[in-house]
Amino acid sequence: MEKKALHVCILIIAGMLLYAALSAASYDRVSFSRTEEKKAQIWDDRMERTVEDGVYYFKTVLPREGIDGMVIIYNTVHMNLQVKIGGELVYSLGAKEGSAIKTTGYEWNRIPLIKEDGGKEIDFIVTPVYADSYPGGQFYFGTRSDVERLILNERMPRFLVAFVILLVGILLKVYDWLIVRKEQEGKNVLLLHFSVFAIMLGMWSLCETQVLELVFENSIMLVFLDHLLLMCMPVPFLLFLRQMYQNREHILWKICFVTNFAVVLIRVLMQAVGLRELRETLWMTHICLGFMILIVSAMSVHEIVLNKVSRQLKVNILCVLVIMAATISELFVYRISNKSTPLGSLGFLFYIIVMGAMSLRKSRMIMNRARENEIYRRLAFIDELTGVYNRTAFNRDKESRMISTQKTKQGKILPTVMFMFDLNDLKKCNDTYGHEYGDQYIIMVCDVLKRVFELDGKCYRIGGDEFCVMMPYVSESEIKNKLTRFHRGIRDKNRAGFVVVLSVAAGYGIYDSSLDKSLDDTMRRADELMYREKQRMKAAL
Repeated sequence: MEKKALHVCILIIAGMLLYAALSAASYDRVSFSRTEEKKAQIWDDRMERTVEDGVYYFKTVLPREGIDGMVIIYNTVHMNLQVKIGGELVYSLGAKEGSAIKTTGYEWNRIPLIKEDGGKEIDFIVTPVYADSYPGGQFYFGTRSDVERLILNERMPRFLVAFVILLVGILLKVYDWLIVRKEQEGKNVLLLHFSVFAIMLGMWSLCETQVLELVFENSIMLVFLDHLLLMCMPVPFLLFLRQMYQNREHILWKICFVTNFAVVLIRVLMQAVGLRELRETLWMTHICLGFMILIVSAMSVHEIVLNKVSRQLKVNILCVLVIMAATISELFVYRISNKSTPLGSLGFLFYIIVMGAMSLRKSRMIMNRARENEIYRRLAFIDELTGVYNRTAFNRDKESRMISTQKTKQGKILPTVMFMFDLNDLKKCNDTYGHEYGDQYIIMVCDVLKRVFELDGKCYRIGGDEFCVMMPYVSESEIKNKLTRFHRGIRDKNRAGFVVVLSVAAGYGIYDSSLDKSLDDTMRRADELMYREKQRMKAAL
């Protein structure tokens, strides 16, 4: 469910961004030939403001000297704009007639000035696209480079905070992709959800700074990205958040997901068919976010009442309180000084760093626990000395093979061949040269077994000097070939030299439903054959 939810969000964002790119030509931005160049100041106090029938008029008289090569830059958000100098239309911004997209997005409007404009009146005629939109922003005067530098200086603190949030998210995602996902095979999704949320939050915060509009001409695409990120961000956040709760499978979490997806699909479809634009349906996302806050609050209270609050949840609640305090402080400062600060963004950055560090730590703990479990699993089924399977694994595989055959409702076991091997004179080697050499004897024989049989079957150490190989039956010639290769491998080891001559008795049995009731009977027949060979080998000495 989690993967599908994230994939759907990404597909929606990609699809709507493509739609925005294709619709980029749906409004006109016409700048009539002017020139530009030097100095930078804010002209808000110079502008005379009037309102008539929902249209906003800003005007001032341009200086008589020193304006040649200068530019006036004015920021609009969902506004149509006309600029006149001395009654002459020099700039216009607006949607084409009949366009499916009404908004002009976030736009830095650049009005270049020439010497002949000196002493003339300049008029900005601003028409909101939406009824609840109001013109704001500032009027900047100077050279284009100086004005843009001034704008960047004003917005750089928030931009840098947003960039750091995005960078942290990317780094966490890279770690999750290269380390966590690779080692855990997709089982540990905690860091995945948080890193996706951090990346979305960072990108959304960058869009909110309106710095990108200074670089990218296609502001409609940035508007779409802004809305889509805000709509889809709750999905990875809720997937991450619910991991902190004991009641993470509660139906209220599912209701949150379904509600959010419904809002996303409704808003996207309304935009796509031209019924309502994303800006006009923003209230749906606000209501959805409010609903989610209520659900999460209820879940938190339920968790606290049951005294099951995890350390991570406690830290998360404290971080949310920090975000709220930072946001309220930013609004308070703005009300007093009418200046934006990065306090709210710093609150989100604090949250991302603290919770990112905790998520990273928890993911590492999960990986360490998984490694320990793997070690215990290996100890349960792997022979520590040789690295092949032990008797426990042999009994398990033998039983599972018989169970899987019963599931097919066939009255017989699948064609199987059992090889039995017994090391000659291992006790003599232990008594004469010590157990270290006895262990080396076992390891050397086991190396040959693995080299010959491991690709086609499984090797098991079922006793101190006894080994068994279980593999699918192919043909008698294949069995003879395997045994020939095995004895050749033992001879090669003897040519290399050891304190004693390596000698191994071998026998095999092919499962036969007329002779064997189970694989244990096959194993007994192989063991009898191996024992007869062992006797022949001793008699030949």
